Amino acid sequence: MKATKVFINGEVVTVDSAFSVHEAVAIFENRILSVGADDVVLALADRNTEIIDLEGRSLLPGFVDSHAHLEIYGTNKLGVNGKDVKDIKELQEKLTEAAQTTPTGQWVRGWGYNQNYLAEGRHLTRWDLDEVSTEHPIIVVRTCGHISCVNSKALELAGINNDIKDPVGGKYVRENGELAGLLLEAAHMQMFLFANYSEEEILNGLELASQDFLEKGITSVHEAGGYGPDHIRCLQKAVESKQLKQRVYTLYGSLHDSPGMVQKGLEGGMMTGLGDEWFKIGPAKVFIDGSSSGPTAKTREPYTSNPDDSGILYLNQEELNQCLGKAHEKGWQITAHAIGDKAVEMMIQAIENALEQHPRKDHRHRIEHSGMTPPDLVQKIRQSDIIPIPNPAFLYEFGDGYINDYGDRTHTMFPLKSFTDNDIPFAFGSDSPMTTVDPLLGIHAAVNRLSKSGERVGDTQNVSVQAAIKAYTWYGAYVSFEEDIKGSIEEGKLADFVVLNDSILKCEPERLKDLQVEMTILDGTIEVSKLTRRVLNE
Repeated sequence: MKATKVFINGEVVTVDSAFSVHEAVAIFENRILSVGADDVVLALADRNTEIIDLEGRSLLPGFVDSHAHLEIYGTNKLGVNGKDVKDIKELQEKLTEAAQTTPTGQWVRGWGYNQNYLAEGRHLTRWDLDEVSTEHPIIVVRTCGHISCVNSKALELAGINNDIKDPVGGKYVRENGELAGLLLEAAHMQMFLFANYSEEEILNGLELASQDFLEKGITSVHEAGGYGPDHIRCLQKAVESKQLKQRVYTLYGSLHDSPGMVQKGLEGGMMTGLGDEWFKIGPAKVFIDGSSSGPTAKTREPYTSNPDDSGILYLNQEELNQCLGKAHEKGWQITAHAIGDKAVEMMIQAIENALEQHPRKDHRHRIEHSGMTPPDLVQKIRQSDIIPIPNPAFLYEFGDGYINDYGDRTHTMFPLKSFTDNDIPFAFGSDSPMTTVDPLLGIHAAVNRLSKSGERVGDTQNVSVQAAIKAYTWYGAYVSFEEDIKGSIEEGKLADFVVLNDSILKCEPERLKDLQVEMTILDGTIEVSKLTRRVLNE
C-alpha cells in the first residue's frame, strides 16, 4: 500500500503515550499509514503520492475543542459585533447602522460587549437601546452568553412588564423600580429563545462557524448547546450536508430548560454514544450556575467585589441529583455547567450519589468549566474519576475581572497543575464565542496564566506546553470515548492534523499565542492551506 499524502521534514508531535516526536507521517486516504523518520516514511511514496515539505514546522493531531457553542458562534456572525467597542455610543452607532437595513418590526441583534471594558464601566440599559430604535426589538448579548440587554420594544413583544417576577435561576434587573432591560441568566435564556433565529439562519451560521474553526485547526468539536429544542436536529442536518465539516460530539442539553431537554432525551430512548465518527450524542448536560465573568457564578463565599452577592443557581441539589442520576442510571455520560466552587461541589456530589446508587466503571463523567476548584474538590474529583473541562483562554480574556471579583480564589480557578499533580485527566474547551476559539491562545494561557493586561492570574497553576497540547488533542478524544480513532498521530487512526507556522515545542512560552495555523487536514483532506511551498512528486 502506497501513501496518498506524505508530510516530511517536520516536527511531528504525536501525543502518543510517550509523547514522541518524529520527522514525517504518511497517510492513505483518511487513515494514518506510518509515522517516523523521513527516509522510512518516504519509502511508502510513489509517483502518485503528494509530498509536503513542512520545513521544520510542527504537525499535531487536529485540535479537539471539548466545549464550544457552534450554533451561537455562527449566528453571532449574523449580528452586530460589540466585542471591541470602546463605549456605549460606539455600540449604539453600530446597532443603528444595522437597524437602518432591517425591516421595521424585525430583530436587531448584537453580541460580545463587556461592561468592564466600556468607557462607562456599566451594563447597557433599555434606554440606551431605545435611542437606537423603538420600532425594532433589539437584543444585545454580553460576551459571557449569560446576560443580555433588550430595548422597550423587545420587552413589549415578550409581554414583560414591571409586574413580572424573577424566574428561577434568573433576574430582571430594575432601576428605581423600573425594568432596566438587563436580563440575567434564566431571564436572558427565555428572551433569547423568544428572539431565536430561523432554521435557515442557524444552518448558515453553522457553516460560517465551521470555516472559522477549521482556520484555527479544530477538527472535532464537543458542541455545548444552543437555546432551542431544535438545536440537535440543526446540528445533524449541518453535518449531513457538510455545511458543518468538523466531527461533532454533542452535549445533550440546552441553554433554556436544560433538565427538560435531558428528560426528553431519556424518554426518547437515546444514550451517549449514539451515532458515528462524524456525529455522536454525548453526555446529558444541565446548568447549575452562571458565568465566571458576569459575575453570576455560584460561590461558597461572597464575591470579593460584592460582599452581598455569591451568584445564581439554576437547580438545587435534589433536582440535580434526580435529573442527572436518572441519566447515569440509563447509561448516559453526565455533565453540568459549573463555574463557582459551590456549583462544582454540587456536581461532584451529584456524581458521587449516582455512582453510589448505580456503580459503573469508566463512566468518564465530566464537569464543564470546573472554574473554581479548591484542593478539597480536586481530591473528590480524583476519587470519583471525574474529568474537568477547563477553559484556559478565560484567564487571558477575563483574568483582570477575576482578580477583582474573586481575589485570592484565582489560585483555585482552572487549577491545571493541581489536576496534573493528582493524575486527573482534563480536556480543554474554548467555550467560544464567549471567548476566542483559537486553541493556541488557550495553550498560551494554560502555560503562562497571563491576562490581557499582563497580570498573572493564579500562576501557581500553570502547566507545560506538552500538557496543554494533550488537553487539546488526546484528552479531547478520551473524554468522548474516541481515543482509539483520534487524538494522537499513530498508525491506523484518522488523518486529522494541524500544521503550524513554526515549532511549538521550541517556541518561547510568551510567544505561543503568536503561533499561527498554516494547514488543517480533516479526514485526509486538506481543508485549509496557507503554505506557500509544497513539493509534489513528478
